[in-house]
Amino acid sequence: MTVRGRLRRYAELARGVLRGHPGARIGPGVRLGGPGRYELARGSAVRKGARVWVGEGAVLRLERGSAIGARCTVNVASGVSLGEGTQISWEVQLLDTDFHRITRPDGEVLPHTAPIRIGRHVLVGTGAMILKGVSIGDGGVVAAGSVVTRDVDAGVIVGGNPARPLGEASDWE
Repeated sequence: MTVRGRLRRYAELARGVLRGHPGARIGPGVRLGGPGRYELARGSAVRKGARVWVGEGAVLRLERGSAIGARCTVNVASGVSLGEGTQISWEVQLLDTDFHRITRPDGEVLPHTAPIRIGRHVLVGTGAMILKGVSIGDGGVVAAGSVVTRDVDAGVIVGGNPARPLGEASDWE
């Protein structure tokens, strides 16, 4: 690792310590807001320019080796969790809320928030959007630009809008 790389790493670790998350790397320009709880494990990372909001009573949990990519938007109204080794690429949106309450003609109010659970060693491609209530199984892969509205089974590759199964993955690097 170059001297410049080491300095960047130490600066990211220092930002983690200063924000109360020792061992987590926080990139420059990251905004962590809201009254909710952040559980950033040692070895996790939030990359440059990411914007994260965790609402009251909500929890954002990142396990060891997981990372939220540069310029991502994460809005947490109930809960978002990333399993160990999960990598979220840049400009991805994780939205566990619709932001608005919708009422049907019969007066029923539709649920507007549901937790997102992303398993271990999952890869989410650039510009993807993961919506409320979605669970992605261990080893899953989400193609760039996909909109994920339904659960993804372990080891399955999904893509498109809405995301549909495209194949299976045994591993990714």
